[in-house]
Parts: sequence; C-alpha cells; structure tokens
Amino acid sequence: MRNLININKLKNLKNAIPILLVVIMGTTLVSSCNDDLLDKSPLYAIPEEDVFNDPIFLNGYVASTYNGIKVHYMPAAGGLIGLTDLAFIQTQTNGIGGPGEEYLQGGMTPENVDALTNGLWAHQYKYITNVNVFMEKVESSAIDPAVLDPLVGQMLFLRAYMYFELSRHFGGVPLITQTFSLTEESYSVPRNTYDEVAAFVLSEVEKAIPLLKNHGEAPSGAATKQAAMALKARMLLYMASPLNNPNNDLSKWQAAEAATKAVIDAGFTLHPDYFELFHDPVAEDEIILARSYTSLNRVASQGGWGYNYDFWPSGFDANQRVTPTQNFVNTFQMTNGEYPYLEDGITVNPISGYDDQLPNLNRDPRYYVNVLYSGAVVQIFDGSKSAERAYEYWEDANPDIPMENPDWNGETIFDFGKDSKSFWVAGKTPFHWNIQTGYAFKKLTDFTSPRASWDHDYDNVTSYFRLGEFLLNYAEIQIALGNEPLAREYINRVRKRESVNMPDVTESGDELVRVYRNERVVELNLEDSRFYDLMRWKAAPGLVDLNPARGITSLKKDWSDGGKLSYEYGEITTATERAPWPGDYYYLMPIPIDEINKSDGALEQNPGY
Repeated sequence: MRNLININKLKNLKNAIPILLVVIMGTTLVSSCNDDLLDKSPLYAIPEEDVFNDPIFLNGYVASTYNGIKVHYMPAAGGLIGLTDLAFIQTQTNGIGGPGEEYLQGGMTPENVDALTNGLWAHQYKYITNVNVFMEKVESSAIDPAVLDPLVGQMLFLRAYMYFELSRHFGGVPLITQTFSLTEESYSVPRNTYDEVAAFVLSEVEKAIPLLKNHGEAPSGAATKQAAMALKARMLLYMASPLNNPNNDLSKWQAAEAATKAVIDAGFTLHPDYFELFHDPVAEDEIILARSYTSLNRVASQGGWGYNYDFWPSGFDANQRVTPTQNFVNTFQMTNGEYPYLEDGITVNPISGYDDQLPNLNRDPRYYVNVLYSGAVVQIFDGSKSAERAYEYWEDANPDIPMENPDWNGETIFDFGKDSKSFWVAGKTPFHWNIQTGYAFKKLTDFTSPRASWDHDYDNVTSYFRLGEFLLNYAEIQIALGNEPLAREYINRVRKRESVNMPDVTESGDELVRVYRNERVVELNLEDSRFYDLMRWKAAPGLVDLNPARGITSLKKDWSDGGKLSYEYGEITTATERAPWPGDYYYLMPIPIDEINKSDGALEQNPGY
C-alpha cells in the first residue's frame, strides 16, 4: 500500500464504534479515478449509509485497515531483532534502560509490555474493530457483489492476520467478531485458547480465498488468494512448532506440509536478484504480499522516524540504534560453503580460506546485501547529483589531513572514520552509541538520500510473504517429518538463486537443523522472522541471552601502506550483560496490565507473570 493519507475523522456508527475514513491519493488499492473521488461531499458530511454503499469510500475504508498490519521495524526501534542473537540495541549500554533492556534483563512485565510492543494489543484490536464494523454494515450494502466480494475477502484476511499476530505474541486472546456498546460489560471478555484462535485464523482465510482475486489481478499491495494461502500455511507452521505442539503431533506437521506446498506451487519463482527484493519496484515474481513506504505513509502512520534512522550509521545523520552482532556476521559462509569461524565464533575455520584481516572477501553474496562493513561503498543521490560514500569505521587519524572544520573544542582534529565511535563534529554527526560493533545493517536501508532523516522518500519494500520463506518453511517441515533429502533439496533451491548460487548443503541430523536455522538468518534477516522463530522453536537460551557481546574492538588504518586496515575482534565491554533466559514462561508475552484491569477479572494473565 502506498501514498495513504489518513483523515482522522471519527464517525459514530452502530453501538458507538468509531470508523476511520481514509482518502486514497494515487493508491493502487482504489480502482476508480481520483476525479470521481474529488466530486464527493466533504468527509464530515458523508452519511454513514454512503460509506458502505459507495465503492470508492468503501475502498478507502478497507485500505485504512491495512495499517493494522505492523511493519517489521515496529514495535520498538528495529523491531524485536535486538532481543535476539543477531543485533544489539542502543539501550543495551551504559545503563540507558528502556523496554528492550528490561526484556533482556528478564524484566518484561504486564506493566511494561506495551512499551516493548508499541501498544500492539490495542493497535490490533482497534483495526479488528474496523473489520467487525465492516462485516456488520456490508450485510445490507447495495454494492455489486463483483466489487464487494474482494473487499470482504481482504477484510477477512486482515482480521485473520491480526489475530495471528496477537497469537504469536500472547498465545490465546479474546476472539471478538462483533461490535459492542461502550459499557463496562464490553471489556469483560475472557480469553480463547491458542488452538481456538488458530482455528479461527484458518477459518477466516478459508472464507477469504474464494472471494479474493488472484495475484496479478488484484491491485499491488492488496491481499490475494495466494496471500491468504500463505497466511494459512504460516499459521499451520506455528501450530506444528514445538511451542504449540509439545507432543510433536505429526499430523500438525503434515497439515503444514500440504498448505506450504500449495503456496510453493502457486506460480511464484525466486527473483534472480536478491537485492532487488527489498526495494521498489516490488518483485512480483517472488513476493506474495508486500508494502512499499514513502514519506507520506511512513511518517504519518508508522510512528514518525523511518526505518533508515534506526539502521543507518550515525555518520549518515542517523541514530544507528540497532547494530549487527559478530554472531550475525559469522552466519554468512564463504563462497566455498564453509563457515569463517568454528562454532565458538572465535576460532577461524582452518579449511574455510577466511582471513580475519580481509574479512569481507569471498563471502556468500547475501553478505554484501545485508552487512555494511568498513570500506563498503553505497551510491548517494542528492537531488540531481550523485556520489559514492563509503562506510568509514576506522578510528585513527590521518596525520596529514585535517578535517574541514578544524575547530573542535579548541583542538584541531583529523580524518577519523566518519562512522566510528571516535569521530565527532558538531553539526556533522549527531551522537554515537558505545554498543557499535563495527558493522551496520544494509539490507533495508535506502541510500538514495544524503541523510537518514524524515525529509525524503524511501524506496523500501517490506515483504510479508515471499516464496523464499516458504521454500525454507517446507524444508523445516520435512526435517520434522524425517525427510532429510527433501529438506536439503528445498534449502538448496534457495541457495541456488541466480545472484546467490551457493554450494549445496549436505549435512544431516542435528547439523542439518543448525545449517537450516542458519540459512533462515541469512535469507530472512530483518523480515520479522528471527525473534518469532526462536520463540516457536523454544530455542531462546544462549541466543536471546547472548553473552558476551562481540564485534570489532579496533579498526585502524596504516597510512604508510595506502590505508590498509587492521582488525581486532573481541568483547564489546560497554554492552551490559544480558540476564540468563528466565524460563519457558518468557516464550509468550504478558497481557498488558491495563487490559487485565479493564476486563474486571475476565481476562486471565499468561502464567509466570
């Protein structure tokens, strides 16, 4: 969905439930021309019956509900990847605190979970209410079924997606499918079980599929039959995973197998260029459902600062609030298929050909899409001008080249790396966080502007479903079912993407599981996968509580030898130590305390909180 402008006009409908009306300016989700839209009465004068009997306004209503799908970098800075082994967040240093740090110290509670999830519970139920109102009102709509049915299908899909999102955070939640009057009793709704919520998600998508259009027939960004099939398959995978399938019921894996294979056989192919998957235009050959972001919908509807501001290096006028770990960097193999380090992450693998003084040579091609390392060059566009800009993390000064601004606290400074912890010039760089590891995330950053700030358009594409994920999901299912040759086949299909072309995996047993999970990191980084994978696998110990924090501790240039870099690796001592994994209760988040209080005892808290 692109170029959405929210108009916060609340209109009381049946039982005092508010409706958010949205005008679509140039969006692909509205099939009628903008001239027709502009001929309509002002929003404050739109009668309720017109909204649900006018295809243009109803399209707008449906389009607004897509804002119920959270973006990957929300909630919290950088999403939840900073709560895993792949990244550190700015709060994990110098006692700054914050919800992420509280989580990592074993202190997630009903009182602070809203801050950690950016109010996910209320956000999802707000848009579920939008769907519920829609379903009640369109029963009497006069809109042609050929126009109305795809909209109904989209709303069924959206309600299912939001309940899926709630279930993977909180487990069982109240299933609310009707509007309520705003009375005390409205909040007294008990929880449904996880299995009941999962069954509801599956029933919603089954109802949606025959109503939705096929991929390629629907507007870009709208849910399709294939998107609903993908949600069904993902829901079944979660149901089969250890967290929700403690007895390892193989029938659950078999159900996930059939649904996942249906997605794989739906006509999508792996896009040749891995990099292009994450930037406009949307790679429709592989991506099943995605959202593009611009300055309009990014700032207004997604919490202010954009994705770049958290992930760009600080020397690019950004926060760099989320920093890759050395553990993440080490997941990328050499082009010969060997890992650069042994499993301890410290000892160089002697058969890999890896040189820790030339660490960026001969790596899996996806390394260069995901990791911004010192010396990596990006193309910067500033209006009609373009220039190359290297990520510069080295710390020592060139004694022969003073900086442009020689007056820094009364001292002359020299040419330190612009993105290093030791470089600071007022007005040139904002601030630096001691957690920096020497790397930055690159995959979803858009370098088409000289600044990471809010004042330019991004060409980021957030992929919610794509073929690459489902090939890997199918491999996981085959491992669970004991079909290792088939599992390797599907992992290798992902590795044989034209722009990747990595050697086949040949492992078996526990080593195959390790390699598979590593492949998910490499392929799906920053696609809202890692945190939830660790939860559903019940694999958090040693990964969520990753200690110590490791990265590049020193990176210097030898100015007498053409600027040759020398690396030292080790513990990032400024990072606070993560507390031991608290226990199994932590695999689910607590229900926010305000929701518990509003329910008058009807809403039961998750165990352990």
